[in-house]
Amino acid sequence: MLKKRWLIPALLLTVLIISFAILQKFSSSAISYTPVNPDIAQEINFFALGDQGTGESDQMDVARAMEQVAERNKNLNFVILLGDNFYIDEPLTLKSTAWKTIFEEVYTGTYLNAVPFYAILGNHDDDIHPGGKTHPEIEYSRKALGSKRWHMPDSYYHYDFGIANGRPLLRLVFLDTNAPADQLQVQVDYIRKQFTENPVQPVWKAVVGHHTLRSYGKHYADKNSIAPILIAAMKQANVDFYLSGHDHNQQLIVKDNEPVYIVDGAGGRRLTAQKANAKDLRFFRKGFGFVGLSVNATRLNIDFYDSGAEKLVSHQIDRNCISHRASCVKEINQ
Repeated sequence: MLKKRWLIPALLLTVLIISFAILQKFSSSAISYTPVNPDIAQEINFFALGDQGTGESDQMDVARAMEQVAERNKNLNFVILLGDNFYIDEPLTLKSTAWKTIFEEVYTGTYLNAVPFYAILGNHDDDIHPGGKTHPEIEYSRKALGSKRWHMPDSYYHYDFGIANGRPLLRLVFLDTNAPADQLQVQVDYIRKQFTENPVQPVWKAVVGHHTLRSYGKHYADKNSIAPILIAAMKQANVDFYLSGHDHNQQLIVKDNEPVYIVDGAGGRRLTAQKANAKDLRFFRKGFGFVGLSVNATRLNIDFYDSGAEKLVSHQIDRNCISHRASCVKEINQ
């Protein structure tokens, strides 16, 4: 009789404990994140990485690190994918499982699920293109498939982000650096149109392309015919920085009278080593990771992270500093 008397309270206590645990689980998973509307944001924060599309553990590690940093900072607006988005041995289609295994199910979490991913084409993306049709990476965006986070409205395009004193805070021009010479010239004209002819001038100007234009990694000695053309166009348009992948490492290159070159091809594909050195090479790392950028009306921050979510190095550019002076890019203490 005594055992039965204690049985009911014990069962009630067990039910309460289990219910509390379930409540805690659902409460934590119910945490949501809504990015600030980029049309009104006075500061823009984003990640960039390239050469990530393997679906293997190194890509997963970088993705987890991105979510951890976003959770720590609580201010992510979007992510840029710098090309070579899919390393697969067959043509990519809208029904390919690679969309899930290399993108949708890799970049997940409270923060990564809530932001758009702006992507460009890399040379390996051209390899998996069933020729003669619209590239499936563009079509996936236009049809708003999957989680609707994938944004590639065309092979080249631009967006404005943020606002400062009635002007766009940041204008990004996204290129297809695989394009043949005639189409590349169209994109050069597009850079000029957005940055010199457009009467509404942004506070910060940036160009995004897959191929490195300056590099001290594997592609240091490449005879890159696009580099002189694009560098000349960006200098003429006073572009502040150029984001690229292609070299599977992390680099920051700062030259007088040129855009700052930010390389992050460290998103998941096997890494490549440093091949040369120079005084304009401010940072080089053969390791997996991504770069975080934060921009407002007065400064630009460039932070490199590893695949363990650790910040490796930070640099800052003051908007009031004379444009395109190497001395304007200063390393800041952690």
